[in-house]
Amino acid sequence: VVDILISEMTLAYAVAAFSLLQLYISVQLEYEKQQEEALLQQRISIMLSQIRPHFLYNVLTGIRALCRLDPPKAEAALVDFTRYLRANLSSLEDESLIPLTQELEHTRHYIRLEQMRYGDDLKVVFHTPAVQFFVPALTLEPIVENAVRHGVMQRERGGTVIIQTAETAQGFTITVTDDGVGFDTSLLNRCGPVHVGVSNVQKRLAAMCGGSLDIHSQPGIGTTAVIFVPK
Repeated sequence: VVDILISEMTLAYAVAAFSLLQLYISVQLEYEKQQEEALLQQRISIMLSQIRPHFLYNVLTGIRALCRLDPPKAEAALVDFTRYLRANLSSLEDESLIPLTQELEHTRHYIRLEQMRYGDDLKVVFHTPAVQFFVPALTLEPIVENAVRHGVMQRERGGTVIIQTAETAQGFTITVTDDGVGFDTSLLNRCGPVHVGVSNVQKRLAAMCGGSLDIHSQPGIGTTAVIFVPK
């Protein structure tokens, strides 16, 4: 209307530019919303994958037996169990990165619960000189759990899991090595609770800190998982 009444004034280009800017902002906000929803679903998926009914049953059965045989150990196991559950549930609220020391502590709670069940068959070695960096919650513990449950404890005599950290010029690495049964890494592209858990960790590392997770394995020899977090 202004263009018709005032021939010297042309608003069409300005209006078109403003409309395109509004469209761009709308699309960008929708994209960010979808990314946030995807991260939330990944956190929920990882949390649920970590709290499996048979694991809860085994832990509670072990604590019950210790109540009769060794009450102090039963109390210590119950502390580990409650802190393990708390960390899994708290991961739903962790929208930012957490210190690696916090993730290591959560991993130790899980390991002590499994050692209550497997005893000397499960050996875990920590060599973590580099800890001054941050990772998404539930990044290390799911990888260690896979190494324990689907690696070393699939062997008749158990085995050893080694957790190491290091600093490089580009960033930090967390390496989880086990001498378990190993597997064909081409199976990672297939569905299943183990592979979904690995996929979720990879996606969250990439989305939240630009990190990565690489897994190398050989059947009958063992598996090595390397988490990389850039500086």
